[in-house]
Amino acid sequence: MDEKEMEIIMAQMQEMQDCMQRINQADITVAEQQAIKISAEAKALCTEGKHEQAQAHVIAFSKKLAETPALQELRRCSEIATGITPMIPILDQYKVGNFNDYNVCDH
Repeated sequence: MDEKEMEIIMAQMQEMQDCMQRINQADITVAEQQAIKISAEAKALCTEGKHEQAQAHVIAFSKKLAETPALQELRRCSEIATGITPMIPILDQYKVGNFNDYNVCDH
């Protein structure tokens, strides 16, 4: 990586950090608390053998969460980093996959 590429990465990282600081932290805290609650509910359903119901519960919550302004802004901020990731190979391991064959009770 040369100096010019490093400058570009640093500028994009600063832009992403600035974007992240504009996100309403209270909304993130509420989302985290809701996620903890949903996780506990899903775990209880898994324990009862209700895997499909647990999966549906988590997916419904995820869809609702994705519509919140804070998460939409978080998504926008993360898009700033897309220019950085090809230059940093270790980030490739965190790409999201297809979860059609994944059930929340499996983990």
